[in-house]
Amino acid sequence: MKIRARKFDGRCARHKNYSPAVDGFSGIRGGCARCNLLFEIWEASLRLNALIRKFDPNHDDLERPVEKAPVVDPRQMSLIAE
Repeated sequence: MKIRARKFDGRCARHKNYSPAVDGFSGIRGGCARCNLLFEIWEASLRLNALIRKFDPNHDDLERPVEKAPVVDPRQMSLIAE
């Protein structure tokens, strides 16, 4: 699960295949507390994304800023020194 720039790779020790995005709340077996926490974290991330889009509809977090490549690669040694 990825929340903005933070990646959260949490798994339940007993139910390693549980994924809140795929299985939902009904996929939690036996009322497992850790699976419930994973589901709450996932729901909170959805609410956070919705609030950010509501606050700034033009915000595009999917596109990464492009850095310009240097004209001369600083790692490359010059055979003709200036």
